[in-house]
Amino acid sequence: MATKPLRILHCAMFSANKYGANYYSGHTRLSNGFIRNGHFVYNFSYRDVAREEAPLGIKELGMKKMNKRFVETAERIAADVVLLGHAEFIEAETLIEIKKRLPNCKIAMWWVDWWHNLVKYDAVMRRRMPLLDALFMTSDPDFVRENYAPTRDVEKFFFMPNSCDPSMDTGNAYDVAKPLHDILFIGRSFGSRNDLLTHIKQNMGDLNVGLYGQGRENFVTGHRYMQLVSNSRFGISFNRDNAMPLYTSNRMVHLAANGCLVLTPETPRMRELFSQDEVVYFSTAHDCEEKARYYLAHLDEAAVIAKAGQKRAHKDYEAQMITSEMLRKLLA
Repeated sequence: MATKPLRILHCAMFSANKYGANYYSGHTRLSNGFIRNGHFVYNFSYRDVAREEAPLGIKELGMKKMNKRFVETAERIAADVVLLGHAEFIEAETLIEIKKRLPNCKIAMWWVDWWHNLVKYDAVMRRRMPLLDALFMTSDPDFVRENYAPTRDVEKFFFMPNSCDPSMDTGNAYDVAKPLHDILFIGRSFGSRNDLLTHIKQNMGDLNVGLYGQGRENFVTGHRYMQLVSNSRFGISFNRDNAMPLYTSNRMVHLAANGCLVLTPETPRMRELFSQDEVVYFSTAHDCEEKARYYLAHLDEAAVIAKAGQKRAHKDYEAQMITSEMLRKLLA
């Protein structure tokens, strides 16, 4: 475990060119957690750098230059830890060069997307895995190892829950007298989500339901997003894949941390993250509707569950605690 402040080079999609639209993102939360633990963090926004370094807007040349700049940055700050947040355009040769220049530097990666997207970048990920000192993922490591062979080349592979941040997640939705919505759903429309969204539209029109993120016309970011999760009674968290053990969208923690009553399908091992006393689990779209209507008629009961979910989020999934655990496992 670190006994002195570390210099951490955090490479992720910080989206400087979006000017605050994604300020609540998971990578910002993690950087905040490391800083609160007393470490120095240099945020390297790899896609922004590639775009800036691209001569005549030629993307491929920008990627090559970005990788060079990444090595330069690691050396200039004498990084103790290089942390890759997805960072799918960082080449294996780049990590090898960093190890040559900084032999004691640890290299780790976190991945909060569903594991299938590792395959999307299979060429670079296969070469990267043996170079990692640790891999952190918001899915069950045993499940991912079984389904994506290259991860078996990483000796240290850990589950990492999505994080909340007390400087961002300040809402108490259960106390809002006039909520923006009784029920909130934010997310793209595809797969089994379509069935749920169709059911909501066809059967729950009498309720104050807010549906966002299905298209450009109702896409929300920035503080508007945080206002919605902080000022809606209930929030539905529905993953693109509800069969992966431990996997959940970061939206589930956002909702819980801001005091929304969370309604969600029960994916495998999900009760290890939130018990039935901290969120409301449903099995089908009809079951979701029934439970939503019940708790709208019993708001006192809903508030008890929402408060318990909020307490769990801030106690166990606060970014400072999660990043402390990441470093403990990486450096052990």
